[in-house]
Amino acid sequence: MYKIIRNSKYWYIFSSLLAVLSIVSLVAFGLRVGIDYRGGTVMEIKSNSTDRVKVINESLNANNFTNYQIKEGGDNRIILRLPAITAEQHTTLLSAFKSKLPDITETKYDTVGPTIGKDLTKKSVIAVILASIGIILYIAYAFRRMPKPLSSWLFGFAAVVALVHDLLITAGIVSLLGHFFHWMEVDVLFITALLTIMGFSVHDTIVIYDRLRENFIRNPHKEISQSAEESINQTLVRSINTSLTLILALLAMIILGSESIRHFIVTLTVGVTIGTYSSILVSAPLVVSWHKDTQSNKLRKAS
Repeated sequence: MYKIIRNSKYWYIFSSLLAVLSIVSLVAFGLRVGIDYRGGTVMEIKSNSTDRVKVINESLNANNFTNYQIKEGGDNRIILRLPAITAEQHTTLLSAFKSKLPDITETKYDTVGPTIGKDLTKKSVIAVILASIGIILYIAYAFRRMPKPLSSWLFGFAAVVALVHDLLITAGIVSLLGHFFHWMEVDVLFITALLTIMGFSVHDTIVIYDRLRENFIRNPHKEISQSAEESINQTLVRSINTSLTLILALLAMIILGSESIRHFIVTLTVGVTIGTYSSILVSAPLVVSWHKDTQSNKLRKAS
């Protein structure tokens, strides 16, 4: 039997270190914000010409565009990012491209104004907060028949702390990737990935909590640390196998999938990995530690 609970202080130290490094990364480098939130334009164009990047650069400079990014994708595609442009500017650019690259075709065009970006930012923050509140309420309700002295609210708050841990570390890693590799960015897909990670992590955590409840009901006089140790070990293989299956599928999508969603898949892969770690090594140990602290405080007050 693996001594997860007995060695919980090491998991706490490791998690704290990862969280601090993530905060440092977020403060130092920030998140590379996409046009969904800062406003701007994305054009995806395709040409078989070997000089396509050079021609596009020359056309942009000739039309007085300086703050732009060009990235080559698969199938002779080029992804162009620039500040929000008008319909007239868009037409002018396409005409300039086609005059030198007759075979060029536009496969994608999106433009988002700064006002819409701010509105999306607000809605994304609200979505994450509401999801966290909903998780606390759901777990507290689902485990309402937990035998005394265990509290269902304790399980809910421990799950949300583990979630914050997962999201913070995932954001920190995305910050590093965005700073050093310049292709990870925060957009609507990133928020979708975070919400998906929350759902996966909570699902994995609830499996362990449910087994803990069963073991505690079966042996109410057993130490909660022993029940938690048994519960984690009983669900360990299931948790790892489920996560590995998902991670292998995500890795295949990173290698073979479209570049336009690669940052979304990478975020999911990082989040699922961190979520699996926290479900096993953080959430259940937190319940045990907080329960012991609560009981100790009650005994001190009673004496």
